[in-house]
Amino acid sequence: MEDYILEVENLIKTYTKDTINFSFKRDNKFIAVNDVSFGVKKGEIVGLIGESGCGKTTIGRIIAKLLNADSGKILFDGKDITNMKHKEFKQYRSKIQMIFQDPSTALNPQLKIDKILREALYSINIKDKREQTNIIESYIGKVGLTDAYLDRYPHELSGGQKQRICILLALLTNPNFVVADEVVSALDLSVQAQILNLLKSLQKELKLSMLFISHDLSIIHYISDRIIVMYMGEIVESGDCEEVYENPSHPYTKLLLSSVLELNKNIDSLDTKEITKIINENSNSCVFADRCPYVQPICRDKKPESRNINDSHMSKCHFNIKQK
Repeated sequence: MEDYILEVENLIKTYTKDTINFSFKRDNKFIAVNDVSFGVKKGEIVGLIGESGCGKTTIGRIIAKLLNADSGKILFDGKDITNMKHKEFKQYRSKIQMIFQDPSTALNPQLKIDKILREALYSINIKDKREQTNIIESYIGKVGLTDAYLDRYPHELSGGQKQRICILLALLTNPNFVVADEVVSALDLSVQAQILNLLKSLQKELKLSMLFISHDLSIIHYISDRIIVMYMGEIVESGDCEEVYENPSHPYTKLLLSSVLELNKNIDSLDTKEITKIINENSNSCVFADRCPYVQPICRDKKPESRNINDSHMSKCHFNIKQK
């Protein structure tokens, strides 16, 4: 599809007991991502939302080639990059960048900011120091910082300033696609707004495509063009952001929306049970069956298929909850 810069097809990622201590168990394997498919169009921001541990960060890391998938495909600008070796993928490395949740752990504490930025450019074969300087100077103002910050160590910066440097690191390579993983969750509320506005501004100016990962629905609503809702490794609903917010069709989406009712006063709150995440051993049932207030026998006997609510809205539920 020529309008899509990124296409994810039937992605599966599992872990063993030795590598992870939670998840959705199937025959001694832990399924982090279960048959996930979606696309990101050129120049749009897609918000990926779900609880901690639902698999959204795993998807981001697979896209950025920091993890390998068990099966499935990732197409970047029409090219299958799923199983590319390091040398072959090198030409794409600069085009796909990731901004991480905690800027303190993303920056080498022993290096000054200038050195950190130059090492990033050196890694994509930009070795001339004058060229490095020109690139750094052309981008540092875009993230709201001055050259004075280049002579500082990470511990001399505030949380917001560190995250601006991490955004700068992602932009230095002139990417087409950015994975932003919980990039404001470690920041104060006032700083969160500044970083979100910065990202929206940069996305428009540089015509970036972005997968924005968050557990915060109000943030996803603010920044995204489209939204993908994940639960226990699966996509349960997706669509245009306003369409999903105004007309949620999956019970889990409605549960999420009920926690931020100020976004839509017409959505009734769900009276859900106080249940911790239950591991559903039956792979033939709906992943949300153990928490769903609308559960019916078919939900435990048959996994629901994705169905189109309209051309821009998909839900994985046997029922349309608006009709119940």
